[in-house]
Amino acid sequence: MEEYTLKNKLKLGAVLGLFFVFTVFFYGPAGIYLSNADELKFGLGVVIKVALIVSVILFLLIVGFGLIVPKKLFLWYMLIFLGVALGFYVQGNYINYNYGVMDGSDIKWGDYTKYGLLNTAIWGICFIVPFIIYLIVRKKDKALINKIVMGICAFLIVIQIPAFISQAMSYKKKNTESLVITTNEMFDYAPDNNIIVFMLDGIDEKYYDDYLTRHPEYEPNLPGFVRYDNAMTGGARTMMGMPIFYSGKPYNRQDTYSAYIDEVYKGDNLLNKMYDAGYNVRVYSETLFYSNDTAKVVDNFEMVSDPVTSEYMLTRKLYKLSLFKFMPHFLKSRFWMDTSEFEAAMTRDNNYEFNDVKFYEEYTKRHINIDESLQKTFTVYHMKGTHRPFNMNRHCQEKGRTNRKEQMAGVFKIVKEMLDEMKQKGIYDSSTILITADHGDLDLCQHMICMLKESGSTDEFRISHAPVSSFDFPIYLASVAGQTMTNEYGTDMLSLAEDEKRTRYLFRNSSDNSQLVVRMYNTDSTADDVDAITQIEEFVDDGEKTPYELGTRLGFDAEDNGNTYATGGFANNHGFRTKLKGPISTLVIPFKEIPKKKITCHIAVHDRSEVVYGMKCVMKVNGTEVYSGEVSPEMVSKGINFEIDPSLFTDENLQIDFTFPEVDMKEMEKNIGDRTTTISIVSIVME
Repeated sequence: MEEYTLKNKLKLGAVLGLFFVFTVFFYGPAGIYLSNADELKFGLGVVIKVALIVSVILFLLIVGFGLIVPKKLFLWYMLIFLGVALGFYVQGNYINYNYGVMDGSDIKWGDYTKYGLLNTAIWGICFIVPFIIYLIVRKKDKALINKIVMGICAFLIVIQIPAFISQAMSYKKKNTESLVITTNEMFDYAPDNNIIVFMLDGIDEKYYDDYLTRHPEYEPNLPGFVRYDNAMTGGARTMMGMPIFYSGKPYNRQDTYSAYIDEVYKGDNLLNKMYDAGYNVRVYSETLFYSNDTAKVVDNFEMVSDPVTSEYMLTRKLYKLSLFKFMPHFLKSRFWMDTSEFEAAMTRDNNYEFNDVKFYEEYTKRHINIDESLQKTFTVYHMKGTHRPFNMNRHCQEKGRTNRKEQMAGVFKIVKEMLDEMKQKGIYDSSTILITADHGDLDLCQHMICMLKESGSTDEFRISHAPVSSFDFPIYLASVAGQTMTNEYGTDMLSLAEDEKRTRYLFRNSSDNSQLVVRMYNTDSTADDVDAITQIEEFVDDGEKTPYELGTRLGFDAEDNGNTYATGGFANNHGFRTKLKGPISTLVIPFKEIPKKKITCHIAVHDRSEVVYGMKCVMKVNGTEVYSGEVSPEMVSKGINFEIDPSLFTDENLQIDFTFPEVDMKEMEKNIGDRTTTISIVSIVME
């Protein structure tokens, strides 16, 4: 038996440890990250940092353990270790089966028994190879096995390095700096000079009328308020309405939406005006509607350069994913995961969530606080309002699926309780309070709720028919702060007389087959007279159809690349997803290169889908059925996943049809907006 000195054990232990650690614990997670970087929010730097720390610790442990192994047993320890390490290397690099997209979908592991047996046999071969080599060489030179082990380890490390460098060179550095909206100072107000805006998403004036039939006591308890029952939004839906509220500047697709947002906040806008006037500015909303520049003036906005909040959690998830790649088949089920689990490493306790149930929980926990150190505050609460899906009841509790009436009752319960507490804390009378919506919901979404209480007003609640517009809001609110703002479509809303004739404008973001369009309307009539609203201009984003490359994410938000491939049955792009309408919705995607092997298609379904659960969904690719399932909460959470065989390609174009057999085919004769809404999708990835 070869005698192993401490020096030899240190040298062999180091090379064995380096091979194993580099393969599984450094290049493993780093390589997986580089292959999926587009889908992950964190950057390569944090992965390298975590992988280095873990690798160094494990390397030292392996070397240390090798030093304490008795000399007489070290040879067998070395051969066993090398055999196992070879198994991990071969598994991770050569014999991984495609189990589908890691979106949390269950795998029928029993279907892979034959593969599992073959996989186990390969592992067995890897394990015994070092022993076979030893049996061959020991008769010639017992010490030769040490050189062979070192040579194998060094060779397998070296051949992995170019692959790692190649992947790293193609990595596009992420701009990981992002805007975060926190719940900081959420209910803190000054003793005086507070401007408070409740932006209740999607609450139509007709919905509010309906609410009052069940709650006639609501308005008499709002002294000083004026309800403008003829209020008209300037932009619909939210992606149009929110920037107009702050700037009075509409979006006409002259550029990308993000470029428009940047432009809005570089020019005259309400946030800057309030900040310049010395107000403590807080906005509780969704980040889509704000540029990074707003973090300079909004107290509860933060720019985060590293989205990771828990490196411990990130490490756990990263190595769970890595070990799934390297483990033998029959152990993989223990490491199967949904890649969205990485979100757990990026959650922040103080993030504002567009969720009225969470809003109410936060309010009941904190309540209103009068901070004597604050001179004046400007606060905007962008709340879910009557935005679908309806999942809140009248008691502000989450109850799965409720309905609009229940949800609206809960919304107004929140507003009422906050206003009542303002009265108790003595700031109600002195505050300017606006209760409105970014847009309505019926017809062209033009008729919205609007109630205003000026500072110092204590009169009885009254109703005004003045033709106000949301283009007027930035002008009015800036004036309250002693600032001046103007825009092409707004005016001084307080100067408007009852039943005054005025031309008002509406910019509506729409889509036919997901072709992004902003339509400009005007009217001289009342906000509820939809027949009098006339389209006067149309701004179309034609989009550029670029050939698809495998792994590219096709998104369906306000400016993303997926919209250009829609040829039928797509409508109502709302800035974060697009709706499918009618029995058939079709995408035609030109491929840069026809795949040579099966590819997996993953379609993310939006959690705000207005779906009828139980509806059947059948997916066809170039006319061949590839998927059949039921629209359900599981589909919404896990998406639609199927494989596409290269034989389905007749040319470079791939036609994907979403078909819903239970929707009447006669709907294809209707205008797209009048067809049944089936599901909403966010993105498609094929790889």
